[in-house]
Amino acid sequence: MYLLVGVPLLTDLVETGELPGSAREWITEVVGGVLIALLVRKIRQEHFAVIALSRTDALTGLWNRRAFEEAVRDDCVRARRAMQPLSLVYIDLDNFKHVNDRAGHDAGDLVLRQLADGIRHAVRARVDRGFRVGGDEFAVLLPGSSAAQAEAVVTRIGEHCARAAPAWVDGPLGISAGIVELEPDEVASEFVRRADRAMYRRKQAAASPGLPPIGHVAASR
Repeated sequence: MYLLVGVPLLTDLVETGELPGSAREWITEVVGGVLIALLVRKIRQEHFAVIALSRTDALTGLWNRRAFEEAVRDDCVRARRAMQPLSLVYIDLDNFKHVNDRAGHDAGDLVLRQLADGIRHAVRARVDRGFRVGGDEFAVLLPGSSAAQAEAVVTRIGEHCARAAPAWVDGPLGISAGIVELEPDEVASEFVRRADRAMYRRKQAAASPGLPPIGHVAASR
């Protein structure tokens, strides 16, 4: 970036074969170079801001499905290359439709933000990533973490949500989470499918007689 400061000087040298002949000309050329560098920096910042915005969920501030699909592919490659574990948590809100129908969409949006806050507080900053991949479906990528460690993350998410509002403790809200650890030579699409199936099994089990129907935090592998 700082090399751009010399662009006007190099341009003059190429065009005229001479460098500035006076102190005033030198200052003019250097100031012009600084302005060019600042302009390029601003354009780069705006470019990256637009890219980040296109991969961010507006309601929760988490990454969106597009970002998730890119991240899971990249993380699978890195995990295999480094021979490190990679876990994926797929989360679905239980009884979310009940909240929307009874309390309205504003209340539903608040619930989604509470879960997103729980994810942010439960994961490692700059290492793990949380995503909103659908209406009330979320995902968490945990590089370097085993499935057992991922279960602890799910527990922390549930504990944070329980502190956010009584509905997470006394009902009707709960979360069902599917947890999978990347297998050798497994492609990203199958990795995601296994997490989704694990979440669906947990959701079915939570709805079965004899299990808590509300306020629960359940995980399945």
